[in-house]
Amino acid sequence: MPLFVTKNSQTFGPHEPEEIAVFLGTGEFHPEDFCWQEGWAEWRPISSVLPDRPLRSAPAAVAGAPAMVTPPAPQTSGQIPSDIEVHGTLKLPGERTVTCYVDGEIHCPSTVTIAKDTRVKARIRAESVVIFGSVEGEVHATGRAVIKSSGTLRGDIHAARVLVEEGAAFSGKSHVNSRAPAEAVKTKEAKTAPAKKSPAPKTAPKAA
Repeated sequence: MPLFVTKNSQTFGPHEPEEIAVFLGTGEFHPEDFCWQEGWAEWRPISSVLPDRPLRSAPAAVAGAPAMVTPPAPQTSGQIPSDIEVHGTLKLPGERTVTCYVDGEIHCPSTVTIAKDTRVKARIRAESVVIFGSVEGEVHATGRAVIKSSGTLRGDIHAARVLVEEGAAFSGKSHVNSRAPAEAVKTKEAKTAPAKKSPAPKTAPKAA
């Protein structure tokens, strides 16, 4: 069941446990942060839900878990509904998990997660991109791009960090720290290159 995560007085989610594991690996969430799901009477440390993630801080931090019947209202809706289709550009205001079909482009200033069993045919531009499903198109991330073991990407990646898990399917090229596609660089060079002058034709000598 999806979990909410509270950090620095903000609530994020809902996220699947596999997604939270990714964020733990990148340092965006910490094992001592607290999580909650429907039916729980209180918040619990992530380390107690995902025990393979050791605590970074002293156990005393866990003792102060706030008891809440319901979590604070999430700042984002978390997921794009799976019963819609988007044709064109999907602009997201913040972190989102995409569970619907998208044909076009996806723009986001934060993290975009493509859910498992979700297929998109789009160019993705975001801070971070995590792929559990299937993507056909280029991925441009100012931060990290992650293809999970269940994920498929047919297209190039332009990102500061790239992680392809064992079992993932990746057909394309990885451009780490690339600022522009190779085609754009070539076009710029072609415009700025000086024009070559043709040599002047030689005049044949006159017959005596």
